[in-house]
Amino acid sequence: MTISYSAEVPNGSNFGCFWRILWKWRGSVYKAIWRELLAYLCVYYTLNLTYRYGLSEEGRRVFERIRNYCGQQRENVPLSFVLGFYVSLVVKRWWEQYRLLPWPDTLALFVSAAIQGHPTIFQCRYLSN
Repeated sequence: MTISYSAEVPNGSNFGCFWRILWKWRGSVYKAIWRELLAYLCVYYTLNLTYRYGLSEEGRRVFERIRNYCGQQRENVPLSFVLGFYVSLVVKRWWEQYRLLPWPDTLALFVSAAIQGHPTIFQCRYLSN
């Protein structure tokens, strides 16, 4: 279903009309992730302000050592290893969906067993259609 927002922005001259429409957008990515984005920004600015205004010089050096350590540990987990888990998860989900699809073979066997008569008659009817 397509939703038209052209009536909301007749000329686009109002300041902030883009943001109003973006938040009205029903399928907006921003509406889907705003909580996570807000939590991330709160943590980021808390760490930033604490580092700039709340720590002494010794505290900043300790913070920078912790930051460097985390950066080095991030390199120890290769991207291909993480992607391998992701791909295996996707393939597992796909295989489950594929496995749960109903197959017409079983139903066709039951129906053919229930039909009375000579098989060539049904083959002729099938081929004539």
